[in-house]
Amino acid sequence: MKYILYGHAAVILFLFYLSFDLISLIFDDSFADALLDIELNPVDGKLDKSPIIPKIIHQTYKTEEIPEPWQPGQQACVDLHPDYQYILWTDEMARDFIAEEYPWFLKTWDAYPYPIQRADAIRYFALAHYGGIYIDLDDGCMRTLDPLLTVPAFVRETAPTGISNDVMGSVPGHLFFLKVIDNLKKYQRNWLVPYITIMFSTGPLFLSVMLIQYKRKGVPEAGKVRILLPDDYKTHENSFFSIAPGSSWHLDDAKLIKSLANHIGLAVFGGFVIAGLVFLLEWWFYQWCIRTNFTKFFDRLATKLRLKTYTKKRSRKDSNIPVNIDFEKEEAV
Repeated sequence: MKYILYGHAAVILFLFYLSFDLISLIFDDSFADALLDIELNPVDGKLDKSPIIPKIIHQTYKTEEIPEPWQPGQQACVDLHPDYQYILWTDEMARDFIAEEYPWFLKTWDAYPYPIQRADAIRYFALAHYGGIYIDLDDGCMRTLDPLLTVPAFVRETAPTGISNDVMGSVPGHLFFLKVIDNLKKYQRNWLVPYITIMFSTGPLFLSVMLIQYKRKGVPEAGKVRILLPDDYKTHENSFFSIAPGSSWHLDDAKLIKSLANHIGLAVFGGFVIAGLVFLLEWWFYQWCIRTNFTKFFDRLATKLRLKTYTKKRSRKDSNIPVNIDFEKEEAV
């Protein structure tokens, strides 16, 4: 029984280690770094701070042929910002950029199994390298983005916790985005389920964990990452963006996970049922061990292994000499 308990303790500690950053997200106070209404919507319409983020809009798609549902939003972003540089990162253009500027990452880039992972990665590299504002193609602009340029970096809050990577901005070389691109190789793991693999290798969950780690050591004022709150993001009078149908990368597993989120009570109940079945199987295994004297057999086997390890072999030369003879004592007699 003690081995089962030790095994449980080891598994729990390992899972806690793996999920510590995810658990921290629950207690993260994003409002402390929130962009305030007075910063985004000054009473007199004049911004108190000068822009420091470059006037560049980044977007990504596999080719230059943008799907029709996203074209109005894309065009709105261009029309509202005639003094901004606009960059559409196609798959070919993005890979060429990585090969030229960040060749150390090219192997990881080519190894990504899902195209959306490359689309995620290029937005981080673009912001770290050039600075500017990244916007998903399904996020159409509703107003000028100038108020967002007055902070060193920003991301947007998402539900139920953490941040998203569909709208974000920064100055070139911001420490947070440098950390993000430096950790992409480390987090390139296959979690078997495509949705989880994408979310935790390059997507919003990965970015949320990076922000938690980044803030943990303390951040100077110039290195802060400000948070765009949901009301400022969409669906309100002064929101910056409107949303068109998107999430084209979501597969069937994503639909299942979102369905579980919509039926959280049933999902929790199912989790307890599965955990109960696991403990029941372990109890049956423990009872079988007792009935078959498995523990005693294991102890005898361990004793034999220890004896084999620590027993010193006698050489052939000394094979006729008794083991414990004190020759000095014998001569004295």
